[in-house]
Amino acid sequence: MKRFLILSALTLSLALPTAAVAGGAAGPLGPVSTAQVSNDTDVLFMEVATMSNLTEIQTSRLALQKSSNAEVRAFAQMMITMHTQAQAELNALAAQKGVRLADKPGADQRLLYNRLTTLSGAAFDAAYKNVQVNGHKMTLDLIVTYRSFGTDPQVLAYAAKTQPVVAAHLAEAQELP
Repeated sequence: MKRFLILSALTLSLALPTAAVAGGAAGPLGPVSTAQVSNDTDVLFMEVATMSNLTEIQTSRLALQKSSNAEVRAFAQMMITMHTQAQAELNALAAQKGVRLADKPGADQRLLYNRLTTLSGAAFDAAYKNVQVNGHKMTLDLIVTYRSFGTDPQVLAYAAKTQPVVAAHLAEAQELP
């Protein structure tokens, strides 16, 4: 019985990602973000904000390829520029805190992207606008909620700095044709 318990414990420990112990390093299941093994509110905020930034960048690059509407293309370029800058700031903050962030959008965002790749013309522009409006609404709600109970002063400062920018992006996305 004792041998069975030891073997079970060893098998379980081999199945767990090393990041659960080593703060985000690659493990048997591959690299994981710190948020995948943490319930820390500040880490979770940084992870969701990262996924939002990465989604904006990815879908906006697609918009530059697929849209022929000048307004949509200008908005897409602005999203790429501003979200790349916001993510660089967030990456630096996370690195300072020893937090490993995701390097790609979440599964639901990747599904949205996949759907966008199947569209063209006015249908693409309408779907891209919808993704931008909904994404910025979600991110704005996330920031407002996080600012009410987050604890890390530097992450809270990032959220405070980002909130008016996200609100402006939402308003601009709502005005897209």
